[in-house]
Amino acid sequence: MPHNTRYPSPSSASTGRSHHSSSSTSYHYSPVQQTVTINRPDVPDFRFCMELGLVLRSRTLDHKESAGLEKELSRTLTKQNIPNSVITSPLKQTSSSSSYAVQVLDSPSSREWTITTEASIPDHAKDHRFGIKLVSPFMRFTATKHESWLKKIYTLFHVLEANFEVTSSHQCFTHIHIVPERGYWTYRQLECLAKSALYFESCLDELVPPYRRRSVWAKSNRYNAYFGSAKSMRQCFDKFDKGGKLDINGLAMRMNWCSANSATGLSLSEDGQDFMTDTYRWSFKGLVAQGGDGCGTVAFKQPPGSTSAEDAVGWVMLVGCFARLACVLGETIRPEDKPLIKSLGEWLVYEASWCQLPRVKILKDLLRQAMPEMREVAGGSKGKGKDVEAITFDEDSRLRAKQGERELVGEKYLRMLKHIH
Repeated sequence: MPHNTRYPSPSSASTGRSHHSSSSTSYHYSPVQQTVTINRPDVPDFRFCMELGLVLRSRTLDHKESAGLEKELSRTLTKQNIPNSVITSPLKQTSSSSSYAVQVLDSPSSREWTITTEASIPDHAKDHRFGIKLVSPFMRFTATKHESWLKKIYTLFHVLEANFEVTSSHQCFTHIHIVPERGYWTYRQLECLAKSALYFESCLDELVPPYRRRSVWAKSNRYNAYFGSAKSMRQCFDKFDKGGKLDINGLAMRMNWCSANSATGLSLSEDGQDFMTDTYRWSFKGLVAQGGDGCGTVAFKQPPGSTSAEDAVGWVMLVGCFARLACVLGETIRPEDKPLIKSLGEWLVYEASWCQLPRVKILKDLLRQAMPEMREVAGGSKGKGKDVEAITFDEDSRLRAKQGERELVGEKYLRMLKHIH
């Protein structure tokens, strides 16, 4: 991927190809003293599923509990021909249901929106506002008719804005889950994505508000219990192969490994041992839940709550293009070079154009929001990107509550696999 060294803009990259061509093409860019030609192998198309955590209030009814609001939301979406279902209680139903392999009878469809409560978002019942989670259908990022998924997102927000007050809090979120179109990952794809996530973490931090850079719900992968001791990005990369070649489970655990002595560990570790958790910027935990054979989603969980269609579309574009770039250029990253949001942004926009995405201006606007001057503030005096040293009592209780929830995206994923295989 691009570095801080000198190279032409993406517009000067090799263009002797057609969009979505299956043939190998090349990117060209020129670091300081050499020219690097990168063969572009077949890039996987991606499917994605979005989780929207928002605070909603009805414009017409004063609901005293979230169940009433969920039912009204479902009726309203149905009237607008938006397929949906409600899961009033998102709690796991069996002791073994922590694995995606255990599919409960009322699994949500992978082709409709799912409405449920969200334990991480505080309710304000006196004001009739409740934390609601909307889980999207699985959609193809680079489908021939891109307007299909954009239309679904715009239609959803049109209904929300017309019938509900849509607000966000520090606990609200936009999670983007991705998986290659065929439904599973190769080890190479995951390693390229993981290294890209670590390398560009400081750049992606610049795109989110400060409170999402030190959130207990989106901790730093770079400074987790496994990579945190590394003094350089080169040492981080070397850790992937420490002790022999990793399998997918090993890679996922390294990316999401949490210290029992951390604030999150003190809340969730049951035996005082380090453990894996999905409360990181990039969650690879879904891969382990599916058995480590490449099945499952990877989620980018750092974005704040999206209160408009443009917000949600921007994050989908960013994650989809980032994943595609990681698969193309992830092996060429030089960890000694400093990543820059400007160069990353240029290549993200270029990839969006390559995919012929409409409304690329939304992605450009998101990238213009970068706040590099806040990076030091977010990390505090003890280092960039490091997480807070303590969590509140409310966060502690909500972290525990989340452990008892079903993995709705995982259930949708299993349903999706039945349709594509």
